[in-house]
Amino acid sequence: MKQNIIALSIATFLCILITGGYSVTLYRDVQKQLPEWKESVREALVEALQIEVRKRGNIPVDVITVNSTEVQTLEEKVPDSVTLISKYGKKTYAIPREKFAHSLVKERKKRMLLSMLLEKHPVSVDTLNQNWDSLLLAKKIAANTYIRYSITDLQEYTTTTYSRKYRQNLQADSLTPCYMGFRCEAEVTGFVLYRWWQMIDGWQWGLLVLPWIGLCIFMFAYRRIVSFFKEEFKEKEVVIHEKETIIEKEVHVTDVRAKTIDIYRFEDGTSFDPVKRILRRGDKEKKVAPQITILLKLFLLSENLCLKEDEIYKEMWKGGGAPTQLSSLILRLRNTLKEISDITVIYDGNKTYQLKKAHSIEKNDDYSKEVSTRQPSVTESNKA
Repeated sequence: MKQNIIALSIATFLCILITGGYSVTLYRDVQKQLPEWKESVREALVEALQIEVRKRGNIPVDVITVNSTEVQTLEEKVPDSVTLISKYGKKTYAIPREKFAHSLVKERKKRMLLSMLLEKHPVSVDTLNQNWDSLLLAKKIAANTYIRYSITDLQEYTTTTYSRKYRQNLQADSLTPCYMGFRCEAEVTGFVLYRWWQMIDGWQWGLLVLPWIGLCIFMFAYRRIVSFFKEEFKEKEVVIHEKETIIEKEVHVTDVRAKTIDIYRFEDGTSFDPVKRILRRGDKEKKVAPQITILLKLFLLSENLCLKEDEIYKEMWKGGGAPTQLSSLILRLRNTLKEISDITVIYDGNKTYQLKKAHSIEKNDDYSKEVSTRQPSVTESNKA
């Protein structure tokens, strides 16, 4: 289990490392392409404006011309200002150089005509934005855009209009404005928010997620792979079956007793197992209490199956105890034996107790004398 966790941790770390490194590479590629994208987006905006201007190309405009006092040259110089006579009187308007540099039309007469056309036929900002998006789509540039359109009137008040996408893309970056008109009074500014993740090729995304796909496959097939290599490269085990040889030999009974369990058998056929604490006679069994087991085994191990009161006190209560305890214990032993055996415990009147066969006490005097001179026969059988 621990090896599996370590292997999975290493594989995950490698995936993070590979993915992180490749993500940094993609980010750098995007940063390198940003200037190219900006140039393409601005070109698309200028082209969309030119489309709007061409729509007005065939509209006739009445123009009254007078002889100009200015000297005409082949190269028209950049104007610093223009002078207009209108209902507000004669007024000179300054034209900043940066505005003229980004003017859609630079020729004097065309700028003048464009001012008149834009006044009579204003630009639709939403239509201009749609045309711009269409051109970006053709260039395979994914971006969110909106347009700000500003007009400065003859009294130099500016009115600003935004396309409908304005509120959806407030975080967009602005492009360099583009100007139109005789006074460069119409300013068009495009705002763009690049969706660079949509401009990444599919195979690049595939390379980005490939390590994680590999990790999933590795997790699914790890156990099979490990089992395969273990089976392939493990050393062949040579199993030698040795024939078991059993040697039989005679063993003395005295040597076996230390390694076997003693089963005691009485002359009436009752057997006693002190380990399992069971008295058994034929099909009948009797479970013996722990304290009764100890006392019964003391009798069986004693000489002539006799125990003195002092010996019982010493073995059962470490020299303590009381006569009532002794009487109760002897009574319990008698009752236990009575349920399954003809052997009982008798008291000889001299502070001595002995195991005897119960019916031998009820015989006639001659037979009783014979029995009294004979000990109950108890044999040991040793079982492995």
